Amino acid sequence: MFLSLRNLGIFLFLLTRLSVSQAQTFSTSAPYTSSTLTRADTARAVHELFRSRRGGGTGWLAFGTAGILASTLPAQQTTSAGIWTPGVVAGSAFLLLGVKKRIQFRPGRERQLLRDLAATGHVPASVTRRLHGNFAPVHGTATAPNPLAAYGDASDMPLAAQPAPTPAQQLAEARQDTLDIVRGFFLAKNFAGQLPLTLALPGLRLMAGGTNTDYTPSPYLQPQTSKPGGGQVAAGLALMAGGVAYMFIHNAPYTNAKYEALRTDYLAGKPLPTAIRTKLKPKHLAAGRAYRERQERKAARRAKR
Repeated sequence: MFLSLRNLGIFLFLLTRLSVSQAQTFSTSAPYTSSTLTRADTARAVHELFRSRRGGGTGWLAFGTAGILASTLPAQQTTSAGIWTPGVVAGSAFLLLGVKKRIQFRPGRERQLLRDLAATGHVPASVTRRLHGNFAPVHGTATAPNPLAAYGDASDMPLAAQPAPTPAQQLAEARQDTLDIVRGFFLAKNFAGQLPLTLALPGLRLMAGGTNTDYTPSPYLQPQTSKPGGGQVAAGLALMAGGVAYMFIHNAPYTNAKYEALRTDYLAGKPLPTAIRTKLKPKHLAAGRAYRERQERKAARRAKR
């Protein structure tokens, strides 16, 4: 039971670490001047809601699975530990909650809802009552995509009669794109640094033992079980500690502080470091721009409160 509780604690830490997003302040693009929210503004809020709920469902699925495994693995490995029933019950509940969220906010339902929003301008009441707080619709910025464009709604598109941008505006947009692509690169690096945390489960398996059981051929004698050896426990701890250490060492050059320093130097006229510039890809620009716009919408919602 002690081992299972410890396993659950470790997995809770890992899940929390993977789900924490790093807040970052960005220079915002000029918002649309209309005082009326468009359908595209609502569509972006709906997409954020569904995306967040699907992510939460995945987290509950992972946490529930981890809880069940941590409560049953010692018993399955023929050690003296038994199944920890509260852990199985709680893990099953988390698992069902995750399945419910994944079904309720599935991508197919989101696409159908956006299709109806483009055609009618209405959102079901079951979704509307959730569009508040962190998901309240706010005005989109000049670079914000229109999720309804794929469904024939172009009401949020810039007008063709808009004057051509000045050289200063073009320079500002180019600089913002550069900062966005660098931010996307930092996000990708941070995600890659967290992947070794998956070594936690093999590490827990080693610490749970399962190879130190001596069987007896006599049906009248109890099999002699023993706790996992010190070598196994040390190997399991080393595996988990190695994953955590790799994450911190790998992510050290890609922290928010490093990004802010790079951003300040770039805006002051210094070129990007070659080690970063040569690794930038188009996918980093899309990820960085989406992240910046999410932060802008969060800031706009906080300002309205």
